[in-house]
Amino acid sequence: MTDNPPDRFDVVIIGAGVNGAGLFRDLCAQGLRSLIVDKGDFGSGSSAAPSRLIHGGLKYLETGEFRLVAESTYERNLLLRNAAHLVRPLPTVIPILSWTKGIWAALRTLFGSTTAPRSRGALLVKIGLVLYDFHGRRARVMPRHTMRGRARALADIPALTPNIKAVGTYYDAAITMPERLVLELVQDGLALSPESEALNWTPLTGQRNGVLELTGPDGDLRRVHADLVVNAAGPWIDRVNAALGLNTAFIGGTKGAHILLDHPDLLRQLDGRMIYFEGNDGRILLVFPYEGKALVGSTDIAADDPDAVICTAEETAYFMQALKDLLPRLAFDEGQIVYAYSGIRPLPNSASTVPGLISRDHSAPVAEPAQGRPFPVISLVGGKWTTFRAFAAEVADTVLARLDRPRRCETDNMAIGGGRGMPDPDGRADWIGRVAGETAAKPTRVAQLLDRYGTTGRRIAIAEGAHPAPLPGTPDVTRAEIDWIARNEKVAHLEDILLRRTTLAISGRLTPALCDEIGMIAAAALGWSDARLRAELDGVRTLLATRHGVCLAPDGISAQGPRGDAPA
Repeated sequence: MTDNPPDRFDVVIIGAGVNGAGLFRDLCAQGLRSLIVDKGDFGSGSSAAPSRLIHGGLKYLETGEFRLVAESTYERNLLLRNAAHLVRPLPTVIPILSWTKGIWAALRTLFGSTTAPRSRGALLVKIGLVLYDFHGRRARVMPRHTMRGRARALADIPALTPNIKAVGTYYDAAITMPERLVLELVQDGLALSPESEALNWTPLTGQRNGVLELTGPDGDLRRVHADLVVNAAGPWIDRVNAALGLNTAFIGGTKGAHILLDHPDLLRQLDGRMIYFEGNDGRILLVFPYEGKALVGSTDIAADDPDAVICTAEETAYFMQALKDLLPRLAFDEGQIVYAYSGIRPLPNSASTVPGLISRDHSAPVAEPAQGRPFPVISLVGGKWTTFRAFAAEVADTVLARLDRPRRCETDNMAIGGGRGMPDPDGRADWIGRVAGETAAKPTRVAQLLDRYGTTGRRIAIAEGAHPAPLPGTPDVTRAEIDWIARNEKVAHLEDILLRRTTLAISGRLTPALCDEIGMIAAAALGWSDARLRAELDGVRTLLATRHGVCLAPDGISAQGPRGDAPA
């Protein structure tokens, strides 16, 4: 162990998911010297496994969480402005199978029943959408809801079950790359506070008398001292607290699984919309277009091991049957699945026997200093993806008060990463033309980079030059683009590029040849040896097979996507 004194920080944040990254950016904006660390990559835990929605939580109206809905719709509206390169409006259709069902069940749930409504009729949906519009009025950027009858609905989406009575249509939002937004929050924090640091693949290994011991990706020990520690480890919170000497049982998480289908007929029916529908057990499910595929989710099952969670055969079968019931004129089979993923929602420990009724609200309990641990520990419990900024602002105020530091600025209107300087629709053509002139890139390529990375795309266009070389079989991703990512986005492993800096894995576009090519680009940029490159490629193949149901055979033959009888 080194005898050097530990590095000192005002705050150390353990866990670089969206809540931790949002808090890091906020504290850096206030001038604090902060350190954020994660045992994996930035945004690689639960923050990488959402339904990829930025939403107000329509279903939370049933449990009377009106404050959460108001906060969520406001934060959704802010993200549509502050991260316009990654968050976009998503028209959403709710198929309705009755006129009046569910009202009494909904009233029971509202007043504390643990049995969710099994069916929601047109009257109940109409009331819910009116309330949703009302709570979403603050900073509104999208249209209000509409209701349509059966004939209009079937004319619009012919494959829908003929049993429908009506449809409701409203707007929420989708996020194209949640992991990238987490990274951009971290990068923004570092730009705001140059003395702060961000370390991925650096687990906490212990704590001794106020000094945190961290092990870096190279195996070196790092010792740091903090005036205050924030545990933002999501479903790992109780494990991290144990390493800090605390005995807690804050988390009672549930698993959410998703699959992606290669299904052109389904995409034509969706036509850019999400269908938000009920399974036959009353659970709310969804399907919408994502990266040229159809994303289907999600389940809500009690689970407690975030390191081993997968989409099971039973969950896959459940999704398939639900889609067949919803769209009986389309064919569905497990051979259409190109990718699957699952994660644990870090929900508060709850006595509820119905996972869907556990609150998605957040809290931040504080463990005061104790013998052998001179710093307080704030644990970030619960919350939802959409409300990370509001949660961060609330906790940042607590941190600032405890450290007797002033708040310098609010974050409500603070743009994120490539959303900074993002042109509005009227200025889009001018921005593209200007960047094309500066870089010699074709306007079509600049537009592509703008859509993918926001204004950060300009830096990639400069790196590519006039004649970018596309990757094999992937004409919209270039060698220079991957090289730029490897050199500029804190990449430590090949999986960071394939699963989080790009959408190549989740969109089902990976092949053995493409993995090899990207691996060689990363190796050249990061100085990997041949042995290190082979280990990285083997690690990616294992991860894709065991966690995502994708088999990339090392002999160059790519097997079928996940099946119902294989891990997904």
